[in-house]
Amino acid sequence: MQNNKTSDILGDMERHFTTSVYILHEERVLLLFHPKLQKWLPPGGHIEKNESPPEAARREVMEETGLEIAFTKQENLWVKRWNASSFERPYMCLVEEIPQHKETPAHQHLDLIYLASPLGDPTPNSPDPIQYFSLEEVEAMKSDEEIFEETQETIRHLLKVEAAIV
Repeated sequence: MQNNKTSDILGDMERHFTTSVYILHEERVLLLFHPKLQKWLPPGGHIEKNESPPEAARREVMEETGLEIAFTKQENLWVKRWNASSFERPYMCLVEEIPQHKETPAHQHLDLIYLASPLGDPTPNSPDPIQYFSLEEVEAMKSDEEIFEETQETIRHLLKVEAAIV
């Protein structure tokens, strides 16, 4: 019998498809304070019925930050034909364990994570706390208390890569 690593990771739990977007601007990353989780996170949320992942990512960013974005493209091949066409592919994907909250049972998010930059004015607008953070500010946060450790790891990677390009 073949060992299926994906099933080992995913298990039998209910799954929701989601998107997150790391918005990079001037060697800083935009994070918002998630009121339920009490942590700094990139904007994102659930993919709605009949919505593509990039559409969901753009919508969530607009709803949560008021920003229009341009994705950082990392395509191996871009197809545009009458019968098939490409859409922006995520930078990475994560399986995230979501604990029970009130009446909602524990479940998993299959998170399609994009990179983007703001189009036009980079100033976000949100009723929740939101700001751009430098790598030093992200590193100063307490892991798994103020920010998830994997969020710090991702930002560390992204800002070091961006700094090397600039």
